[in-house]
Amino acid sequence: MQTSTYVVSALFVLGLWQPAFASGSEVCTLDTVLLSEELSWCPCYDQFLCAKLQVPLDYQNTELGRAAVPLVKYAAHANSTFGEYQGMVLLNPGGPGHSGVQMALEYAPMLQAVIGSNFDIVGFDPRGIYHSEPAANCSITNWLAHNSTLSSRYTPRMSDDYYNSWINYGKELGAECAEQSGTELGAGPHMSTATTARDMLSIVDAFAATVEGQAAGRPAGLLNYYGVSYGTFLGETFASMFPNRVGNVVLDGVVSPEGYLSNYTWSSVTHLDGAISAFFIQCYQSGPLGCSFYTGSSAKDIHRRFDQVFSQLDVQIAIANSWSNSSEIDSALLLLKIALLAAANQPLENFALLPDVLVSLENATAAENVGPWIERAEQLYGDPSVRGSNEYQYNTGILCSDMENRWYNKSLEDLRPLLADLNEKSIIGDIWIKEMLGCIGWSTKATETFQGPFGGNTKTPILFVGNTYDPVTSYDNVLSSAPNYNNSQVLIIDGLGHTTIATQNMCAYGKIAMYFQQGLLPEDDNFCPFESATLGLTLNGTLTQTIVQAGLSSLVN
Repeated sequence: MQTSTYVVSALFVLGLWQPAFASGSEVCTLDTVLLSEELSWCPCYDQFLCAKLQVPLDYQNTELGRAAVPLVKYAAHANSTFGEYQGMVLLNPGGPGHSGVQMALEYAPMLQAVIGSNFDIVGFDPRGIYHSEPAANCSITNWLAHNSTLSSRYTPRMSDDYYNSWINYGKELGAECAEQSGTELGAGPHMSTATTARDMLSIVDAFAATVEGQAAGRPAGLLNYYGVSYGTFLGETFASMFPNRVGNVVLDGVVSPEGYLSNYTWSSVTHLDGAISAFFIQCYQSGPLGCSFYTGSSAKDIHRRFDQVFSQLDVQIAIANSWSNSSEIDSALLLLKIALLAAANQPLENFALLPDVLVSLENATAAENVGPWIERAEQLYGDPSVRGSNEYQYNTGILCSDMENRWYNKSLEDLRPLLADLNEKSIIGDIWIKEMLGCIGWSTKATETFQGPFGGNTKTPILFVGNTYDPVTSYDNVLSSAPNYNNSQVLIIDGLGHTTIATQNMCAYGKIAMYFQQGLLPEDDNFCPFESATLGLTLNGTLTQTIVQAGLSSLVN
């Protein structure tokens, strides 16, 4: 039994305890490490080891050429208090198109503290992105230079200019990617999740052939994996394609495979407004000294004040009346929605920013001058327009490939039903469609995709994890996906934010650790209550009960 070790791990995650790591040396980087058919590691980035694994460019045509999968490893501790060495856990941070290498560099120590220091934590970049070779390289700087000015309940909606800016950008991006990376030797045809799942199998096979793999305390030929957000779709794809190669797999913040493959948006933002509503409750509980946006005598009063600010950014009215500042209103509305999404995704980091953001916006709209507010908001949240998009090609290449180009050459009118559904689910749901607008211009077809069926009798049961108020991956997906995999189980956290990492829930960390260390699933003890210490929010019952009692039930789906 490792109870004391799990408590220490949770303290590490909360930043209350720091182990002493020996200072490392850097011999290589991912730019200089040698490509190899074996997992050959060299010290890099201070505390890490780097490798670059050679794999087939096209698993359906292995004679076509070779690709390189970059990996970074945060090594297991010698003499770990968790016991003997157990092998490696692969990571994927989601996206699609986010870097597993970067996730490892930023979060591996924290994740190892949860999973156990007797595991290597290994991040890799999926096909076509960042350090992988070949990588999608679709430069459209000229387009950006020439287009730098783009920009059942009623709430302000984005203008068509916003959607069309991403559609036009996506068309140009798709054309450039087809030209620069769309050949059979380029990255474009090989960016699908199915291909990345095969890369994961190649990584596992390569690890099993190493001295470390042969010394591991559990079968090295099985995939141990922690995937979040889109990484859960990658995990389900692997488990469905290779059920006999599944080791301990945690899928956290579950994406609906059917929704993802259909239009990406299905069942994603169901609980987004509920997550936002918690801000109004926290603001009320903090009082006027702790929350500058405090007003009235209840959380509902604070919500009413927010609604008044929100309604001032009605770009549809501005356009209809030919207001000269309609483009600024559009930009301010977008930034406010981005701020709300950021707060809902990572409340521990971003709830504290919202009060001053809202007060300053309230003052700016009263003065009919939102320009300076836009500049300050962009400093906080980045530029959410096409001008600030540096990674859209990665997201687009993977997503559109997985959807088998079904949205190619569609129009904004074809997307109206999706927009209506998103608007019905959330006051900021319309911005969620941005991720798939690029598919209208993506013509490059993948050599292989996996369309299902999703499920199977996996070698090891999978643990599916979700938060009650995850704003972009509904916990309903946890409940619908888990039964498709024999003996798999669920863990539900009464929490706010996107994935367990956002909640820093000690109960959940302990259960995840037990699963990785001892293979123990939660069984009937599969619910972790809200832990108020991390956010300073006091509940009266569950999160849902507290939101309803605060008079904010209209924000709960």
